[in-house]
Amino acid sequence: MAGQGILTFASEALKLVYGDIHEQLKDKNPALEFFQSTAQNITSNGKEVRFDTHIGRNQGIGARGVRETLPVAGAQKYKQASLYLKNLYGSIEVDGQLFEQATGDPNAFVNVVDAEMTGLKRDVARDRNRQIYGDGTGKLGTVKTTATSTTIVFDNAQWIEPEMAVALLDGSDLTDGTPTVKATVSVVSVNEDTGAVTFSASVAAVAGDIIVRGVSGVNSFNKELTGLGAIVGSGNSLHGIDGATVPVWNSTIKTLGSVGTPGTLTELDLISLVQKVDKQGGEVDVFLASPGVYNAYWNLLQGLRQFVNGAGLTGGQRSFSFEALGKPIKFVSDYAAPKGTLYALSSKELVINRKKDWSFMDRDGAMWQRVGDTDAYRATLYQYSELGTYRRNAHAKLSNIAELGA
Repeated sequence: MAGQGILTFASEALKLVYGDIHEQLKDKNPALEFFQSTAQNITSNGKEVRFDTHIGRNQGIGARGVRETLPVAGAQKYKQASLYLKNLYGSIEVDGQLFEQATGDPNAFVNVVDAEMTGLKRDVARDRNRQIYGDGTGKLGTVKTTATSTTIVFDNAQWIEPEMAVALLDGSDLTDGTPTVKATVSVVSVNEDTGAVTFSASVAAVAGDIIVRGVSGVNSFNKELTGLGAIVGSGNSLHGIDGATVPVWNSTIKTLGSVGTPGTLTELDLISLVQKVDKQGGEVDVFLASPGVYNAYWNLLQGLRQFVNGAGLTGGQRSFSFEALGKPIKFVSDYAAPKGTLYALSSKELVINRKKDWSFMDRDGAMWQRVGDTDAYRATLYQYSELGTYRRNAHAKLSNIAELGA
């Protein structure tokens, strides 16, 4: 086994160990279970997604007396929504020496690749889970306190992890869309309770600045999936439709308590949320919430009703069942959901637009490519996809909820 034969064997070994990555991603990502996959709206160029969405009813209706003029004929109203697929990647590398060892001990090569793939699948799943709750900007956190230091305090550090390579961007980027990189560093440690993040070098951070995944010269700003942070919204544009001029497109947004003081979750809050979506024609079938909000609901269960086991989810996770308008709604806890937040979703209106699932790049006939002028090889996992919704008004969000036990 030499030369190209080793690369062929290595590619076959990779196919053997990565298996059905989609199923394994679902095991790590409860939110993903509620998105349907489709390629039917992807245009012929393979990059853009277009579909018609319903924004108005036929109002040619009315009661009349004898021989009075009949109502003026009306029609359903539609707008075309459009979005573009995002490019998502994950890579593994192995040294050339390992390929050499494969000639005498193939199992050693398979074991190493298996270990790398296990880690990659876990990490891709975790990052995708975070992106599902993001707003497409790639923002991991917002600077809370202006400081020049290796340790910076963020408003929420739940999406920031040690060893992440990140770029600090000017806060105005969220408005003008043009990234201004102030520093590229790596994360050393995170205190999620206080929001304090320690970096590998001192940075000059101003309140309102953000960090995204990134290394010198390239970063993830405005390149990630358009997640629930943008999909469930009001008064702004989504998929090319502006909620400020087409108000029927807007989601229901409610906030408990007051600024700086979270409100206590009640059963009536949840029922009211479902009722508002129902009035728009949506059918809420899942609540996605942070663990602390999930615990607050658990507290409600103990005080108001007999505990009933919920439905099982992929990967062995469980959900409680909440009933509103005569229908059961899954109440699911997800560690990646924003703190103090609950999303009420109509899952049939949520979609992952993609032509195919995660795959390894092999367009030139080999999954393994030599890394520059080094004795190392890289295999890259990719997917071209984007999240979307056919009806933004079929979803709702309840925020500023007082958390318990998280």
